[in-house]
Amino acid sequence: MRIVSKRNEIWLFIGLIIVANALFVGAIANGILPRSLYASGRFMLLAFLLFSVVFALRGFGGIAHLLHPLLKFRIAAKWYVFAVLWAPVHCAILLLLKYIFSDAPGEEFALSFNVIARPSILKVIVLSSLIGEIVWISYAVRHLSERMTYYQSGCLVGLFWTLWWTPMVFYNIGIVPDLPVAGLLFLQSGVALMCAFLYAHTHSAVVILMMQVSFNSSILAFPVMPTTGGVGTYWMFALLYFSTATLMFAVFGPKPLFGTDARKVSTSAANTQGE
Repeated sequence: MRIVSKRNEIWLFIGLIIVANALFVGAIANGILPRSLYASGRFMLLAFLLFSVVFALRGFGGIAHLLHPLLKFRIAAKWYVFAVLWAPVHCAILLLLKYIFSDAPGEEFALSFNVIARPSILKVIVLSSLIGEIVWISYAVRHLSERMTYYQSGCLVGLFWTLWWTPMVFYNIGIVPDLPVAGLLFLQSGVALMCAFLYAHTHSAVVILMMQVSFNSSILAFPVMPTTGGVGTYWMFALLYFSTATLMFAVFGPKPLFGTDARKVSTSAANTQGE
């Protein structure tokens, strides 16, 4: 008999990855492991633990189920356009507002595309976006949405995602240093919510992957991070991203935001009647 059921599988994985990532990043920060492992290593560790847990509890069928959303790419073109433009439009709006209300306007739009043009950075962007989609959305959001609303799933995944990031913030290592943890929580929750929103409406991992690549590229190209735009700008960006993600759910659904999804109740009742 399995010690961990499918229902509790996600809690096992979340616990493992948070502890394992903290040990991994701590070992790099203290010189136990080479710094060269950091860029890709933390994402490979994330993927390795997820696939190991899923395979141990559900075998190859679980792996196939995990990767299935990556095969769905025939969706309306508007979702691809939406996914690509969401992050850079937010960056542009924020910088425009900063320009309007700034005492010394002119420096807000100092964009830098040289960073994301570097092969090493581009590799990390694509790798982090792909594994991030598989782990946090195709697995975590999809798993949690079976027992709560998509909005709640997104918020909870945002918390887990922030806990995963916390060791990097504590040791202040990585591509984007000097992140305030509270601001990171709002931003990662906004990111998770928008990914959950896209998944709820498309069930496609491909469109979410494009949104993640666009987001990760945008925060490096636009001066919205603490090191490029200041901590205040980062906070405004995080709050804007979280607020608009919540607004998208409130206007376009899935609804309700909290409680029990009526459609899930209806589906469960129909299945019961059919038995």
